[in-house]
This record gives sequence, structure tokens and C-alpha cells, in this order.
Amino acid sequence: MSILYNEKLEELMKIQSEMSEEENEHFLNEFRKSELLVPLQIELDSLDLENMNLEGLNEINKEVKFHLKSFVGPNGIKVIPIFTDEENIHDVQLNTTVGSLFMRDLYKSIVPIQDSFDQIIINPSAENEYKISIDEFLSLFDEEREFEDMMKEIEEEEMRLKAMEYEIRRLEQAALYGE
Repeated sequence: MSILYNEKLEELMKIQSEMSEEENEHFLNEFRKSELLVPLQIELDSLDLENMNLEGLNEINKEVKFHLKSFVGPNGIKVIPIFTDEENIHDVQLNTTVGSLFMRDLYKSIVPIQDSFDQIIINPSAENEYKISIDEFLSLFDEEREFEDMMKEIEEEEMRLKAMEYEIRRLEQAALYGE
């Protein structure tokens, strides 16, 4: 059982080769909001090692300094691997510390060093791995794009509320007139 829930993202990754432009946009929005596992090198002097649980998960409530782990892929491409769940990490046999990061936090970590990487791969070596260039990843957090997405979500919520109000009125009418 995974500590993260990325089922929707994984389902969309399965159909990536058949995705319409609209489905791909939906995937990118899900990806942008996701919390994924990222290989890290933690600066040990930023940790409280005395209270560390070596047998399980550790929730850290203070700022921890870390470096993103990457690898050089074919053609010299510098890749940041990220994972939807622990199972995909085990499949790659990655022997490193892994942190759970929301993609907005990964974005903030990459911005100052964006020239150090070329690509992000979700679940590398998996049948449905997903590749996104660093530039495309960074553009997911463009203020205009985020504003448009927020407005779409508000419109969808308003439509859902109107549908609920209509259904309540219909049920009230049915109860009032015995329909």
C-alpha cells in the first residue's frame, strides 16, 4: 500500500499514447497538483538525527536542505526521476533517500537551478513512463495558466452547485405534491 494516492495520474499515464489534446491537458493539470516521490540527497546537518526513526517513515516539520538526485540518460540528457508510488521505485532498484514533494515545491526547487536539468521522467523504466521537458514542467506553474485553471475549477463548482440546487428543488416539489 502506497503512502501516496496517484491513481488518477497513473490511469492517465496508461493511455498517454492515445490522449487527445484535452486529455493531455487534464493529465498535466493532475500532474501539477500531485504529490510524488523524488530522489534526494539530504544535507544531514539540517536534520535532527537524535529523534530520527530508522525503521520507518519520518515526518519532518522544519526546513530540510536537500539536493535533487538526477541521472544522465541517453544523449547526455540530465533527468530528474520522480515516482507515483514506492512500487515504481523498487522496480528501478533505486538506492537513495526519497522525499514526498508536491509538484509546486519541486518547481520551486528547480527554478534556481533549471539549467542543470533537461527532463523529468515519471516512473522511469515503467511501461507507461512519462517524459516532460524542464521548460514544459516550469510552464505548468505559469501564473496565467494557473489563473485560467482556477477559473475553470470555480466555473465547474458553480455548475455542480446549480445542479444540486435544481435537484433539491425537484425533490422538494416531488415531496410537496406527492410525486
